Amino acid sequence: MVDGTNDSDFDDEPLPPPKAKNKSREVEHKSLSTSALQALIDGDISHVGNIIGIETPIASILLRHFNWNTDRLIEQFLESATSVLEAAGEPEPRDDSMDLSPPPAKRARLESPVPPPSEFMCPVCCDDEPPAVFRLRCNHSFCTPCWQTYVTSKIKDEGQCTFRCMHDHCRTVVDSRSIAKLVEPSVNDRYNELILQSYVGAHPNLRFCPHPGCSETVSCPPGVRSSVTTEVPTVRCGQDHVFCFGCGFDSDHRPLICKFVKMWLKNAREDAGTSQWIKANTRTCPKCENNIEKNGGCNRILCRHCNFQFCWLCMKNWDVHGYNNAVCNAWKEPDPDEVKTAAKANLDKWLFYFDRFNNHEISARLDEELCTRTEEKMVEWQETSKMSWIESTFMRDAVNELTRCRVTLKWSYAMAYFLVAGNQKQIFEDIQADLEKAVEDLSQLLDEPVDADSVKSLRQRMMDKTVYVRGRHEILLQDTAEGLADGRWEWTEPVD
Repeated sequence: MVDGTNDSDFDDEPLPPPKAKNKSREVEHKSLSTSALQALIDGDISHVGNIIGIETPIASILLRHFNWNTDRLIEQFLESATSVLEAAGEPEPRDDSMDLSPPPAKRARLESPVPPPSEFMCPVCCDDEPPAVFRLRCNHSFCTPCWQTYVTSKIKDEGQCTFRCMHDHCRTVVDSRSIAKLVEPSVNDRYNELILQSYVGAHPNLRFCPHPGCSETVSCPPGVRSSVTTEVPTVRCGQDHVFCFGCGFDSDHRPLICKFVKMWLKNAREDAGTSQWIKANTRTCPKCENNIEKNGGCNRILCRHCNFQFCWLCMKNWDVHGYNNAVCNAWKEPDPDEVKTAAKANLDKWLFYFDRFNNHEISARLDEELCTRTEEKMVEWQETSKMSWIESTFMRDAVNELTRCRVTLKWSYAMAYFLVAGNQKQIFEDIQADLEKAVEDLSQLLDEPVDADSVKSLRQRMMDKTVYVRGRHEILLQDTAEGLADGRWEWTEPVD
C-alpha cells in the first residue's frame, strides 16, 4: 500500500470537518462513564454522612428514602434526627452505638455474621443447627443461607435495591455492607447497578444512553426536559451514540418535537403489516406495470422490463422530474370532493408522508450496503495504485453524511405531516426540497460505476457534493430549530 507521498495523483486532503453547531441548536451536555457516575453518588453519600455524622451505608439508605435530595435530607435531619431515622425505618440506637445529636456524632455500628448461639432456631427454615447466623443492625437474626436466598431474590428477581429485614413488621432496610457480605459478587454488582438506576431516575438532568450495551450516562442542565416543545434536545454520549435527551428515543429525531415523535411511531406501528405499508416497499412501473423492488438508495428507478426511468416517490417520468418545482416533496391538498370522506383524505395524507419517511429509512440502509461493496474494491486499489488510505475514505464520508441527512429528512416529513398548511410550511418544504435534491444527487454518485481510470474524477465530485449536502443539512436544522425557539410553527395537534 502506498503511504500517500507527493507521488500521488490525488490531492491528499480529507473532507473539511462539519462546521460548529449553531448556538440556537446546541444542548449543553456531558457524558459520564459508570465510574464517573458512581463517583457522583459516592460524593453525595460522603457529603451527607460527614455533615450529619452517620456511616455511609446508612447515609445511602436515607438518601434513597429522600429520593436522593441531599438538601432536604440534611435540613430535616438537623431539625429532628429521630423523626428522619424513624421515617426511614432505622432502628433505635443501642448501647450508645449512635449519638443522634448534631455532628460531630458517633457512627452507627453495622452488624455482621455471628456464631449461632447454643439454642437458636431460624424463624424462616426452622433449622436449629445452622452453619452461621447473620444479625442485622435491628438485632433480628436468621440463618445465613436464608438471608442469602432472600437478598439474592430481592436483587435478581425483583430488581430492588431498597428492601427491608425479613422479620415481620420490621422496617429496617438491608444496608450495602451486609449485602456485600451475604451475596455472590455478581449479585452485588447487580445491586450496585440498581443503585445507579435509582440515582439517575431521581435526577431529571441525568439519562442513561438508550443504545443496547452502552453504559454511558448523559448529564444536561436542569430544565432541558421541560423545554421539549421549543427544542429537540439531541445529545451524544461518550461512545458516540446520538439520542434525544427529552424522550429517550435512541436516535436523532430532529426536527420533530418529542410529543409528535411518539404519535408518529404509534401510527406507524398500527399501520405496519398492512397493504399500505407494503405499498411503501414496492412499486408498479407506470409504463409496463411490472412490480419493482428497490435495491439502491437513489430514487431514480430504471425498469428492467421496459427501460422506463421514473421517480420512486412520485412515479413521474424522470426526464421531466424536478424537486425544486414541488413535484415530489410537498403534500397537495386535494380538490373538494363530496364523495371522498374526511377519513379517506386523512389516510391519503398519512400515506404520502409515511411513504417518504419509510423511503429514506430504506435508502439509508441500501446506501450503506452499496458503500460496503465499493469499499472492498477501494482496498484493492490502494494496493495496486497510488492512493493512500485517507484518499480512499471519500466514499465512507459521503455515506456518513447521506445517512445523517436521510435521518433528518425522514423526520422532516413526519414534521410536515403535523404542520398547518400556510406560508411557514411552504418555506419549510422549499428548504426540505433543496436538501432532498442534494441528497439524491449525492446518492446517484454512489451508483456510478467505479474503476481505476475514473476514481480521481469521482472522488473530487463526491467530495464537493458532500460538502454542499452538509451545508444544506445545516440550513434545515438551523431553520427548524429557530422556528421552534421562536414559536413560529403551527401544529395540527396541541403540543401541551
